[in-house]
Amino acid sequence: MRYLRRFLWFVTVRLFGVVLVGALLVAVFYLAMNITNIMILLSDGMTERARVITRIETDDTLLRKFFTDDSIASDLDLSLALTDSGIYGNYDVSAIDVREDIQWVWTWPWDSSASATVSESMESIDGSINAGKRDAVIAQYGEGAVNLPEWQNVTYKVTLTRIDGRWIISGIMKE
Repeated sequence: MRYLRRFLWFVTVRLFGVVLVGALLVAVFYLAMNITNIMILLSDGMTERARVITRIETDDTLLRKFFTDDSIASDLDLSLALTDSGIYGNYDVSAIDVREDIQWVWTWPWDSSASATVSESMESIDGSINAGKRDAVIAQYGEGAVNLPEWQNVTYKVTLTRIDGRWIISGIMKE
């Protein structure tokens, strides 16, 4: 009986260790999967946001793939750009080179919300003033308004939500 009890204790301890390691591996796998999905979403979503703000992209349907309607409505830069009254509304931007540096991302494997810190910078922006608006812009803002406005490099605090099994940006706020 003593040998049976020791044998069962040995098996139980080892089985518990295997289950614990297995659970830890599953949690790490889901954590890595979620963070990878979030990083791809943030990179693509923030690039699309910059394309809409600079008026390269004027249709907001692709933007809604990355952002909730509430986050678009609460983002002042996006709201102004979508109503053609943003900082780049008077310009024809032909190309941008935007960089997102995702500094921090965190979510629990079982949670449906995440937060991230993203620094956005514009390496280059090419374009010119819209020919039809040139005279009005010069009259209102002066000769210096012919050049494209500089992009403001900003760090954002981003919140994400998992809706129907996929991550979407639900809030963006300047730090």
